[in-house]
Amino acid sequence: MILLGRDLSPFVRRSATLLNLLGISYERKIVATAQDTDLIREYNPLGRVPALILAQDVIVDSHAIVDFALETAGYPENVLPGSGEGRRAVLKLVAVATGVMEKSVTGAYERSQRPAEFVYEPYRTSVLKQATTGLAFLAASCPESGYFGGASPNLADVNAVVAYDFLGIVSPELSNAENLIPLRGLSERANRVTAFATTVWKP
Repeated sequence: MILLGRDLSPFVRRSATLLNLLGISYERKIVATAQDTDLIREYNPLGRVPALILAQDVIVDSHAIVDFALETAGYPENVLPGSGEGRRAVLKLVAVATGVMEKSVTGAYERSQRPAEFVYEPYRTSVLKQATTGLAFLAASCPESGYFGGASPNLADVNAVVAYDFLGIVSPELSNAENLIPLRGLSERANRVTAFATTVWKP
């Protein structure tokens, strides 16, 4: 299987990190939506990444790739509990972190994809406020040591770390806020784990 996209995208990175964490072998095809739109549309009509290319199929969207990865790995309980309060708690953290990714991408696009004279800073400020509020929630929930998953990272860790790291790329002044220090610590711990370290964005 081949994962299409580059790790600058938080949605690509969360897919790659989870595949790594679950020990699922795959290849990478590094493409960017701005430069490789026609190629990407061969696999996803929306021209978006990530896409996971299988022998007989293509899985598009990181949510579907996460679902496929968990199914392929046999739904490991230490990564996502199968039911009950524990599952809901992880999925809540995942949902907040995914929202942070979406808002951070929107905030970044407001400057990178518009001519300077058309950038609407109040909107950009608003969506980045949503991102930092989401990160503050995650930071307040962070364990002092270890991971959301305990001794090893789980799906909440994957999403929280990827979301925090991406904001640090596009708006580093916001990721350095004092109330996010616990999340910074989680990021530092996780990024020493091979599954995360190999997906850290390197310009």
